[in-house]
Amino acid sequence: MKDLSLTQKFFICTVNEKGNFSSYDQVPVACLIAAGVLEMYMGKCITIERKRLSIAEKLPESMRYLKSLYDMIEQETANRGKPVKAEKIVEKYTGAFTDKKLRELTDSLVQSMDEDTRSLEKMGKGKYRPKRELLFDVADNLRTELLRNDLPSKDAIVFADLLDRAGHLKEYLSKYEMKELKKRLHEIRKNKEESAVKKTIRQIDELVDTLVSAGSVFSDV
Repeated sequence: MKDLSLTQKFFICTVNEKGNFSSYDQVPVACLIAAGVLEMYMGKCITIERKRLSIAEKLPESMRYLKSLYDMIEQETANRGKPVKAEKIVEKYTGAFTDKKLRELTDSLVQSMDEDTRSLEKMGKGKYRPKRELLFDVADNLRTELLRNDLPSKDAIVFADLLDRAGHLKEYLSKYEMKELKKRLHEIRKNKEESAVKKTIRQIDELVDTLVSAGSVFSDV
């Protein structure tokens, strides 16, 4: 089974049994958009400055499943003639009257994973859900990455943070493991020798706060 990206992993760990996101809770959708934004940021495709997004490099073929999100950022910055506020991008997905834009993104994610037929289970026309063994593999890999002795990767830290904010991390970690994880992240933030990681975590925290807050506005309305 091929390695999955941050956005792909987040999608398969949060989509429901019908292959959808709940229309009553937009926070997981906001976290999905945050995952895509952060993946492109860590891939140096976009820049983030003062919670505003702009295009930096051409989207690589390996991230083609994020093209609709990338194109939206490019279009919005072109329309405004300046970087676009991160929350404005989230609002395009969570505040819309239809799920057309979200479906375009999730369909691309499904298509990118459907190349590996062991990853997804077809539920009906255009509907897929991740196979249980895939969920177990992703959860086990995350658990190992987060709780090992050396420093977790940025990808693992971001993945865990987004799952937690979306209310799904507790589905994959025990109470003890959750406690150990919070302790681990606290140690990383305090360690002077890991200043680069702390800076990244702080930037991510601030951006995700903004993105998730934008999604929360449209939940339970």
